[in-house]
Amino acid sequence: MNGKDRIEIGRNLYDWEITLIDEGELYLVGGAVRNLLFGLKEKSFDEDYLVRGISADKLITLLEKYGRTDLVGKSFGVIKFTPAGSKTVDIALPRTEHSTGLGHRDFEVNTDFNIRVEEDLVRRDYTMNSIALNMKNMLLIDPLKGSKDIGKNLIRVNKRESFKEDPLRMLRGVQFLSRFKMDMESATRDLIEREAHLITEVSGERLKEELNKMLLLSDKPGDGFIFMHETGLLRYILPELEETFGIEQNEYHPDDVFHHSINSCNMAPRKLNVRWSALLHDLGKKSAKRKKNERIVFYGHEVKSEKIAQDILSRLKFSKRFTSNVCHLVRHHMFNITEDCRDSTVRRFLSRVGIDNIDDLFALREADALSRGDTESIQNLKWLKGKIEMLLETDSSFKIGDLEIDGLDIMKITGVESGPWIGEILRQLLEEVIEDPSFNNREKLTKIVAKEYKRRIKQE
Repeated sequence: MNGKDRIEIGRNLYDWEITLIDEGELYLVGGAVRNLLFGLKEKSFDEDYLVRGISADKLITLLEKYGRTDLVGKSFGVIKFTPAGSKTVDIALPRTEHSTGLGHRDFEVNTDFNIRVEEDLVRRDYTMNSIALNMKNMLLIDPLKGSKDIGKNLIRVNKRESFKEDPLRMLRGVQFLSRFKMDMESATRDLIEREAHLITEVSGERLKEELNKMLLLSDKPGDGFIFMHETGLLRYILPELEETFGIEQNEYHPDDVFHHSINSCNMAPRKLNVRWSALLHDLGKKSAKRKKNERIVFYGHEVKSEKIAQDILSRLKFSKRFTSNVCHLVRHHMFNITEDCRDSTVRRFLSRVGIDNIDDLFALREADALSRGDTESIQNLKWLKGKIEMLLETDSSFKIGDLEIDGLDIMKITGVESGPWIGEILRQLLEEVIEDPSFNNREKLTKIVAKEYKRRIKQE
């Protein structure tokens, strides 16, 4: 396909698109074109345009009639354009690049609205991303035959220097492989194997972006992690996961820790914190592995896994909130609540884990069980969900904030100024209420506070 094949975008042109077509040349490029050729209905992460024949200043003037513009990369000629009532898109002028060293920042860039579209396309990463759609006649511009590679289900890098210019392109290729269920062209795969070490030059933030896309947009993100293991990329990106390859488990796990981790990730719902927790939940087993009575055991591995998860997510520059949430799920994935447990045990579990985390924790536990074919655990989860729903209908006190009295009340009852003892008595009150929800009324709680205060005075 190159200037002869017409495809439809499935919508009418926007007014601002028509204006740019009248003034110059407008092309849809990148992921949006690729997805059209794949026949995908889902929208791409980014909708990118290329404009030729219009200067940057004139382009901004034309666009400002239809929305907000922001020139974010003057040297690269990139404009963030937000049409009124619509999402932001990237509109760029054609450019060529000449590498001056290793890394995506080491380029000599030439931006010129008269550069041929084909010259701009060949500088990109993979052939399937190097296709443009002329918005005037809906014809494809495809200088590297990327549409043929799409037809063959192949990922092919544009040039041998591509990964040296930006090593992140290797991980991006893995993301495409996993997301679109494609194969890596043999020469491209060989190039990744030889240059895998270059990925260490890429910042944690950029690695995170591609890993997140793979985890969110792939049916089976584990395919990407297997490919990274086979080509040597994984030991530079997630060495903690790589080190679990071949770590044998006990009779409850048919797979080694590595394959169990990625299978759990595959089984998890497409929710970022759950998929990350599924991938990381057992990485502490390598150091926790022991033998007891000729059996392999992993006592306390969830604590070690939590620390490893903390290290990985911090290295990848995730937010403290996201990191804390994933680590919390990892830390608590080994809960053991069975039908013979008392209601207070279930309430205590809810208090410890947090009601807001229950659905995600259950999703993690279910993915863990599904990866092992553990139907008994699945049935137990169904029972526990029902039990919790019942308790939530009748009980509402699972955290200190649910108590009928607070720290100020305790200070009034005892005359004690704020201090550590206030927190201690609040935690004690919560334990009383979790054991027996009927205690959560002001009169009973006040009596407990007064009694504990008298006991404290006597001890002093």
